Amino acid sequence: MTPDLLSLIPAIATWLAALYKLPALRRRPHDAAVRSFWLSLLFLALALTVLVPSVVVGLDAISHIANISRLLGNGLVLVASWQVQAFLLYLNYPAPEARARGKQVGWALLAALILMSVLFGLAPVHHESINFWQQYGRAPFILEYRLVFLAYLGLALFNVVRLAGQYGRTAVRPALALGLRLVAAGGVLGLLYVAHESARVLALAFGWQNVFLDSDTVTRILIASSIVLMVAGATMPAWGGRAGIPDLYSWGTRYRSCRRLYPLWRDVCRSAPGIALLPPSSPIGDIFSIRDIEFRLYRRVVEIRDGQLALRPYVEPRAAEYARDLCQEKELSAETSERIIEASTLAAALHAQRRGRLARAPHVSSPLAGGANIQTEVKVLEQVARSYRHSRIVRAVLRRMTQEERVASPGRLFPRQ
Repeated sequence: MTPDLLSLIPAIATWLAALYKLPALRRRPHDAAVRSFWLSLLFLALALTVLVPSVVVGLDAISHIANISRLLGNGLVLVASWQVQAFLLYLNYPAPEARARGKQVGWALLAALILMSVLFGLAPVHHESINFWQQYGRAPFILEYRLVFLAYLGLALFNVVRLAGQYGRTAVRPALALGLRLVAAGGVLGLLYVAHESARVLALAFGWQNVFLDSDTVTRILIASSIVLMVAGATMPAWGGRAGIPDLYSWGTRYRSCRRLYPLWRDVCRSAPGIALLPPSSPIGDIFSIRDIEFRLYRRVVEIRDGQLALRPYVEPRAAEYARDLCQEKELSAETSERIIEASTLAAALHAQRRGRLARAPHVSSPLAGGANIQTEVKVLEQVARSYRHSRIVRAVLRRMTQEERVASPGRLFPRQ
């Protein structure tokens, strides 16, 4: 793939996105979030166009200033990254706070642009070069110039990943939630570009240029992939509905819930095989079971609850008491504690059922109330299942129950004195 083509792909994608979102800006010209979003697309499209190799040569020839397109393109990239941060700040915070935070990153941008301009002016880069970084990478002031650029870009991309992920977790609209996850993924690839370029700059400065094979190609692939993901994600709320994104997102959410419930559901069904409409498949088989997801998820919720009822004769109240004490020691929230206590009780009951040990004082309270509908039930049981698999408190409760069982066993080798 030619350098021009690798550079043109993200440039064309960004111009198309800017044109696609222009009507939204016309409808809401005073909306700060919409304006920042559109400006980020515009500045990024301009930057990517300026940095296309053939455009670099033409622009420098017209301006009669050698390599000025590098400074212009890098500056436009930073301005675009500032606007992206502003857009995400407006999504995550009230307008006054978003404006204040946007000004802070704006002042940092201004400092970076001034410093880059000074360093570029001092650098001896007076001869036009299409392979700018290979020719001038070790020139005076170019290392500092490049590191200033990468430092601000890295900070901006870090904020993009953080803010997009933060809002994506709370977004109600499927297209928006998935779109912001794509933006965050694009930001991660952008951070890889920053890390790669920083290593490349330092390698050139210390004479290690042969360490990175075909670095220009790697750089362009990372840039193209990052920008395409971010542009696609940022515009997905507008076109996602027509492309079936909500249905796909809902299916993916239910599939993920099925997978999260699988370990707990499998163990409960094995303890009481009669509760399962169909016996649990192997872990690998469950991964590739993609049909009837909604029905399977419903059955898992019902069968886990039925399993709780079937396990009541094996539930020792001490398991819940031990878990509650440990949660209090850790100062966990009431909701988190409730889920861990439920997981501990289930784990201890399953262990006792496998050993055939009925509880001396069975627990008779009702199962954990998850909510009035399947969605809230799934959410609660996902948290219980996660604690069942990963909580250190659950493991500590099991160890203590096992130790008590050994001490109380009449067949112990060394009777307690």
